[in-house]
Amino acid sequence: MAIHPNTQSMLYESLPEMLLVAKYCIEFRKDSIWPAHGCYGYPAALILLSVADSVGSYVEKGNVENHFKILNNKDYYNLNLDEDAIKVVYNYYRNTLSHHSVLTPNIVLDIGQAGDKVFEKIDSVFVLKLIPLYNLSVISVNKLLNNPQVLLNNITIQNIEKKYEHI
Repeated sequence: MAIHPNTQSMLYESLPEMLLVAKYCIEFRKDSIWPAHGCYGYPAALILLSVADSVGSYVEKGNVENHFKILNNKDYYNLNLDEDAIKVVYNYYRNTLSHHSVLTPNIVLDIGQAGDKVFEKIDSVFVLKLIPLYNLSVISVNKLLNNPQVLLNNITIQNIEKKYEHI
């Protein structure tokens, strides 16, 4: 953690840090120390959805619901989800996990594998797969951070900095 001259500079540290912690959560195996097998799925999902929300805030702009349109943005996640699926990701994964630390029935996480779909509905169950979401998040963060035009004079950055200029 460093002191940064501006918000844009901080993104070059914060987003890669978030990805590294999400990767740790996905790669960690709690099989021998925990009653439930697997990885640290809930924190990984929360971090990865926060990354998508953040990238969307700089690219898609507008209110927070618009941020998750980044999942369909061809230059970033390119998931080609219908609007209802984006609402499920926003409301039942991001919001419920973020605000209540749980998921609702029929909303599940799976570690997945590279090459799997990130999000799909199987019968009446929605499944978000962490490894493919992580892989796309790395690509999306790299695209954002390696495209200074997106961050130059960005309204989201201006609003963040304006909000705290009186402190």
